[in-house]
Amino acid sequence: MKKAVITAKEVVELQEFPLPEIRDGQVLVKVKACGICTFEQRYFTGGKEQYPFNGGHEVCGIVEQVGARVGSGVKPGDRVVVAAITRCGECYYCQRGLDNMCENGGDNPVPNTLWGPGGLSEYLVAEGYQVYPVSDTLDFAEGTIAEPLACVLRSVEKAHVRHSDTVLITGAGIMGLLHVKVAKLSGLKVLITEVDEARKQKALELGADRVIDPTQEDMIAVAKSLTGGRGVEAVFYTAGGAKAAEQGIQALCKGGTIVFYGAIYPKGTMSIDPNQIHYDEINLTGLVSTTKESFRASARMLSEGLIDVRPFVSEEIPFEKIDYAFRRAVSPDTYRVIVRMD
Repeated sequence: MKKAVITAKEVVELQEFPLPEIRDGQVLVKVKACGICTFEQRYFTGGKEQYPFNGGHEVCGIVEQVGARVGSGVKPGDRVVVAAITRCGECYYCQRGLDNMCENGGDNPVPNTLWGPGGLSEYLVAEGYQVYPVSDTLDFAEGTIAEPLACVLRSVEKAHVRHSDTVLITGAGIMGLLHVKVAKLSGLKVLITEVDEARKQKALELGADRVIDPTQEDMIAVAKSLTGGRGVEAVFYTAGGAKAAEQGIQALCKGGTIVFYGAIYPKGTMSIDPNQIHYDEINLTGLVSTTKESFRASARMLSEGLIDVRPFVSEEIPFEKIDYAFRRAVSPDTYRVIVRMD
């Protein structure tokens, strides 16, 4: 079998490995499609330098083998999506139900050993709990969106918004636009910030009620003018840097929530008036990764056709052209580049 291995900055190559064997509690998945997320892109561009790295955590494929102790929920031939980031199930956070904060997951590799979620491979070994069956009619490329969709479902849930509330999203990249989709399905009025003309238009096509160009307009003033002077009930920070996050807090109404969905690179600080948090009862929260429940909900939504994610698939590129796929993935004119294994 072949794996795509990033060995240095902007160097990715297909390497041969033995076909893996599974243990009793594991599933062997023949990968059919895998998305290249910002996570993988950072290793390719040198933003993180923990090599060699085998990325790929947005996975859709077919079950090849099932271990003897895996539940009856999956069987060979099933179409599945895979939550490829492992959880130990034993640490403090896993036992508290915060499996997305697992102390033994994440990017802490042993130096000079191949590591990573492993979805950019022809075959992937997954624990039984990581595999979610989906409809046989679900397109493989669209199935790869299960992981980012699961993250966004958690994000909107953490904002504690109600039908008819107004929300503000910073940035109309794929994550911002997925927030648009989920927010509209949740009965919310959606404002979004963006400077790129093509992405502005895409946001409107996907249901955004108003696009704000922060280089031309005062984001806070617009948000307040559209909410009777109150401000929005929730802000989802997906991009824009520390300044956008600061302005997002200022755009909130009393009792509002800002969800720090995206990381800020390069790292920086922002100014917060603690009295605003105190007097206006502002809620600040973050989000990282999925939970089992959000992944289950995402897989179900895709299987039932409850959300259209095709607009986020910019290109589908054969595995043999993995270097080209990464170079397209880091281009600002794409949303999600999908690697097809056949």
